[in-house]
Amino acid sequence: MAAGELAALTDSHRITQSRLGARVAAGVMADWQRMVRPGAPAASAGRWVDASLGRIRPARDASQQVAVSYTRLHRALSTGHTLPPIGPGPHPRRTSVGALRQDWARMSGDRYRPTPADQQPVVVDDFEWPDLDEESMDAAARTGLWVTGPVHAQQRLDDAEEGHARGRLDDAEFLAELDDLMRDSAVTAGGAADREVLRGGRSMAEQSARRDTRVIGWARVTDASPCGFCAMLASRGAVYKSRDSAGLAGGPPASLDDLTKFHDLCHCQIVPVYSRADHLPDGSEVWRDLWAEATDGLSGPEATRAFNRAVAARRRTVRRRGLPTLRRS
Repeated sequence: MAAGELAALTDSHRITQSRLGARVAAGVMADWQRMVRPGAPAASAGRWVDASLGRIRPARDASQQVAVSYTRLHRALSTGHTLPPIGPGPHPRRTSVGALRQDWARMSGDRYRPTPADQQPVVVDDFEWPDLDEESMDAAARTGLWVTGPVHAQQRLDDAEEGHARGRLDDAEFLAELDDLMRDSAVTAGGAADREVLRGGRSMAEQSARRDTRVIGWARVTDASPCGFCAMLASRGAVYKSRDSAGLAGGPPASLDDLTKFHDLCHCQIVPVYSRADHLPDGSEVWRDLWAEATDGLSGPEATRAFNRAVAARRRTVRRRGLPTLRRS
């Protein structure tokens, strides 16, 4: 299967997941401004946390379904075999590329364009999808919301009150700081909500790939303007099940645990690798080359700092020129 089609599918998956998270983050931020009292964020945030969880749960489920649809099509295009739909069986032992593409179009909102290749038969392998721990994910989401929202806001409020005669409401400077801390806390809480939505799809992708005997490893996929941490992980190339070693040279090796670390507002995804001959994400080679160039003659923390500076410079260029695709020049 053409590498270009797989790359386009993987990029569509990353974008689809990002949209799910962004929609929930926007709602969580709007609820924060409406439900949380500026003068008592910690005391008034309980209803907001519950409302935020109400937004996160269905979107997290949707993220899982998107990951399943992507995995089934990506596996079929890569190997000629796919996995059954999630849910109770029995399921047909064969499907077609076209059926999987149509399912992905429904999940992603992409336009389905029939091709002659759609008639290709695909074998459906036996597989049991993982049953994710929803209670654990709820607990992580609740903690993340509290820490990034009301706890963050309360700490800043306490600091502001100490510096402004215990928060006098006729103090214009204090009121401006109060407004700023509420906006800032809304953004940090929105970032946490975004991460918790994407946790559903990421967990499904990781755990199913661990079970899938055809998967031999993983690689990290970024957007065109990642932070230095994400770019460094992407630069490592593939991490294989048989030995946690990078498929590309340069930089410190990454383990699967490293590869699946995500920060708030991070929209990276993990792509399964089915063969050592598989085409890796374009970003892997882009960031590998940048690492080699930026860290020539350096090692350890010095190399990391030099790479972070190079990534930051590239991000500034991306902002000035728009968002280019991650293709090697």
